[in-house]
Amino acid sequence: MKLTGDHIIQYLSFALLLGAVSFYLGWSIAYGDWNDIGLYSISVVLILFSVLGIALSHFRIKQRESEVKQA
Repeated sequence: MKLTGDHIIQYLSFALLLGAVSFYLGWSIAYGDWNDIGLYSISVVLILFSVLGIALSHFRIKQRESEVKQA
């Protein structure tokens, strides 16, 4: 497997997902507040960007693999 920019984006998006979940859990445990709207707003945006990054880079990787097979 050749490491391309899409693979790097996929790894960084996965790291962002782990960071967002750990941020949510860490903040909630530290302050004992599981229902903070500010915490939700930051966590949801980070999780959405990471999921979209993973999905789009996965789609681009599969698309390029199919182009290589056809050629």
